[in-house]
This record gives sequence, C-alpha cells and structure tokens, in this order.
Amino acid sequence: MMISHTPNLFLLFIIFTTLCLSSCYGIPTKYSSILGPNLDKLPTQQEAIQLFQQWRKDHGRVYKDLEEMSKKFDIFYSNLKYITETNAKRKSPHGFLLGLTSFSDWSTNEFKETYLHEIDMSTHMDKMKGNGVVRNSECSAPSSLDWRTKGAVTSVKSQGQCGSCWAFTAIAALEGINAITSGKLVDLSPQELVDCEPNFVGCQSIGWVDKAFEWVISNKGMAIENNYPYTDTKGECKASQVPNIQISTIDSYSSVERSDDGLLCAIAKQPITVCFYADYDFHHYTQGIYDGPNCPAEVTSTTHCAVLVGYDSVDGEDYWILKNSWGTEWGMDGYAWIKRNTGTSQGVCGINIAALYPLKFTSSKARINSTLGQS
Repeated sequence: MMISHTPNLFLLFIIFTTLCLSSCYGIPTKYSSILGPNLDKLPTQQEAIQLFQQWRKDHGRVYKDLEEMSKKFDIFYSNLKYITETNAKRKSPHGFLLGLTSFSDWSTNEFKETYLHEIDMSTHMDKMKGNGVVRNSECSAPSSLDWRTKGAVTSVKSQGQCGSCWAFTAIAALEGINAITSGKLVDLSPQELVDCEPNFVGCQSIGWVDKAFEWVISNKGMAIENNYPYTDTKGECKASQVPNIQISTIDSYSSVERSDDGLLCAIAKQPITVCFYADYDFHHYTQGIYDGPNCPAEVTSTTHCAVLVGYDSVDGEDYWILKNSWGTEWGMDGYAWIKRNTGTSQGVCGINIAALYPLKFTSSKARINSTLGQS
C-alpha cells in the first residue's frame, strides 16, 4: 500500500528540510520513541519522514536523485504500515516482531527478485546423490544446545545482492563439522562455491546446497575465505590457483527425516542446513519466535536457505536458532528464532522438508557416522 500524500516536490521539500532532525530532535536509532516499545504504532507522516532520515543515516543510504528518494520513502512508509499492523497482532510476549532492517526501503517484489528464488525441493530431494535419508528421530539430545558456544560457528556474513544463500548455508555447515571433528574453526570461502559450482550460472539464478557439498567432495576440500574473498558476484573459478585447507574435506552428505524430532537428533550432532519458504514478512524480522503466519499450509517450494546452529525454549515455547546470511543488521545480530515442535511434519514454512548435513567418516578426533544415533 502506498501512502496518499501531497505532490512529490512538496514532499521532497519536507524531506530535505528535515535533514537536521536527527540532531535537532535527537531521534534515537532504536526508533521506539516514535513507533512504540513493540514497534506497533503507526507514525504520522511527519514522524515517518523523521524516521526515514534517521534510518538513511544509520544505513548509509544514498539515492541518485529526488525522484528516487520520493519513491523509496513511499516504499518505506508502506513497509512501516505493514510492520506496525503485524506487530499489533502479536499474541505472545515471545512472539516475533518486525522492524526496520537494512531492507526497509525495498519493495516486496524487489526483495523477492534478489533473494527469494522458488525451488521445487519435493522433486529435487529425490535426486540427490548423498547417503539418503537418515531415519532416526529417537536420540538422547540435551534440552537445549547452541553450537556457537561450542566453537563451531563463525561470524555472520552477508551475501550482498547475490542469490548465494545456498553457498553461505553449505559453508556454515562445513565450518561446523570441520570444527567439531578437528577442533579448529576456520572461515571457508563461499565465493569459491559461487564461482566454481557449475550448476550456479549467476547471482540471479538458483543454487543447491547438495550440489555445493558434491563440489567440495570432488575438489577434495576448499579454500579459506581470506585466500578467496567474497565479491558479491559470480566470477571465474580460481580453485586450481588457491590451495585447499586440509580439514575442509568431507566424505558425503545426508538428508534428515522430515520431522521436528528428526531435525532435533541431527542438530544434536552438528549444525544443519535448511531450506524453507521465507515469505515477504521475513526480511522485516527483528526478534522473537517466528511462526510463519503467511507461509503456505503445504510447502512444496522453498525460497531461502540458512543453517540451524541450535535450539532452546523460553517459557515453554520451543525454537530453533537460525544463522542467516543477510548481515548483522537483520534479525538478532544476524540470527532468528524459528518455532519448533509445531505438530506438523513440515515445520514452520517447511523448515523440516529439505534439511541436509555433511558427513566426515574419518577424523583424528571423532567419527561422524551416516546414522546420527550412532556415536
């Protein structure tokens, strides 16, 4: 929904006359004084202009001309309306909240075209070449687990404006299993996958986590990030010019039984990749337990991939800990809580339907078996 406002030139005059508002009126960077403590209060147009200017300053946003600024303000206000209306419907103190992120001047279509590419996972999962489905939903898993505290998770990265979530997701799982089996946490190179995995033809195309694992197996490992840095675009493959780090090898990969218990048993062993249906509200997520109110009842296609690095509960509400690749300005420093134990086989937004994990059969410190219940 676009706002109804006075002619653009007059609106732009208002915008430019408020350039000093962040200093003149001390608008806080948390925005809560205008939007309310739960970001559920729709601001007036004047307040929205103030927020827009502070948000632009916080995120270093510069537009090419006044016309673009006016259009972006319209999008910004429309997003504000959706955010505050959604937050006003919050039913639980631990439920998710939407808010101002680095994508707040992006329209739904702009975001979908860049980040959310639909993939029919129901068909693709049957064609994978790994070790098949691990059917083990009974295990002795702790009541909570966070692989970040165990030294198996690197810092949050940003995929930029490239549809490379699959590469960052695969890398995070590889970093996790390598840290668990070797005791060394090393940042690996998502750019190497973007450049070298042959099924990925460009940043506006789709990519596959399983194909990433297969490439790493065939390449006998991969490079560290410092030796093959990320460029936010697909380039020429330089794998033959950059040495692999020895601990980056894997032997195979497997998919996880499609259930909350199956996912729990898998994550109890290592970080797990998931692909799910990230809907248009997900890029506004800022905190709380996300339950995917706008996702389809039956998910057959996924639009985004990320990695689960643990799970926990708060006041009886269970959640997965998800590490994303949209930078630290999104979500909770780049992380989200996703509702678990939903009573459905698919889970929230289909998060259970396409879970994978890499396998290492040999290690100096541990042996990771294809059957997760075996230790």
